Amino acid sequence: MPFHHICIIVSDLDRSLPFYQDLLGFKNVVAETNEPGKWFEGSLLDDILGVKNAATRIVVVADDSGAALELQQAANPLSTKTPDKYLRYGATGITELAIQVTDIDDLFQRVKAAGYETQTDYIWSPWAGTRSFLFYDPDGTLIQPVEVESGAFM
Repeated sequence: MPFHHICIIVSDLDRSLPFYQDLLGFKNVVAETNEPGKWFEGSLLDDILGVKNAATRIVVVADDSGAALELQQAANPLSTKTPDKYLRYGATGITELAIQVTDIDDLFQRVKAAGYETQTDYIWSPWAGTRSFLFYDPDGTLIQPVEVESGAFM
């Protein structure tokens, strides 16, 4: 079954939006809200976030292919940065966001020039016909860009 979207909780939405829009190309703002009742009645939002008087800001962005990310920063409960040790391999849950790119060398240079932390300081090949590297978003979420040659697996 196809994915509908992926939600990434961020500690500072105003800092994260340029990362996902300008660096990774999720330019199309599909939806944005911070008003209880626009998408969720207050009591439903309380149930979803697990607190009374829940408050959150959500921006859904998409790339030209339609791949969508829900970026969310809650004010109640306050979104805080997950400690790095829980964002690395060895902890359960979704470990990385892998995205397909067409020019990995250009993205690698832009990531380095922008000063983002890399997990691998080089481009490598996970399997024949692909090239990849690993780096972190402003909150430490692991991003794996993958360039795939025509006819290669995935």
